[in-house]
Amino acid sequence: MQSQWTDSPELALIAQSLHHASARIRFYRIAFGLASDTQQLGVGEISSILADMTRDGRVSYDWQGGEGCARSELRLVFLGLLCLETALPLGGGIAITSYDGRWQLRGAGDRIRWEDGAWSGDVINTAGEIGADRVQFALLLDELQQQGRDLTTEVGDTSALISF
Repeated sequence: MQSQWTDSPELALIAQSLHHASARIRFYRIAFGLASDTQQLGVGEISSILADMTRDGRVSYDWQGGEGCARSELRLVFLGLLCLETALPLGGGIAITSYDGRWQLRGAGDRIRWEDGAWSGDVINTAGEIGADRVQFALLLDELQQQGRDLTTEVGDTSALISF
């Protein structure tokens, strides 16, 4: 006999929330965890994380970054995604490409909200601390410097591109 709760909308919502939380944890472990050049992640794992993050989210991701990459590079990409998400207040899509050793993250949406200060390292709030809404910018800029990469940006009304 099947339980009356098996197909309930409440359990479906709980399962969906758990799935999304699990995806966020996998994403955050890469973005905020330790990374080395010797650790590689394949396209299957990367695509799985991004697909799970996209499900029921306001931002979708399109991985075109090749067959995989070093965890240290993926850390930059994921931090870049977190930063670029802030420029898409109404949601949208972000395409991730890699060409000739350079990553490009292109966000597109109905509206772009760009904060020049955050992208140039002005992440300290009035209390003299890095605000929770800016920590990803500080980490991205620090990691770019450690890896000897430069950041370029292009911004329009409905799209924004970051490259490193």
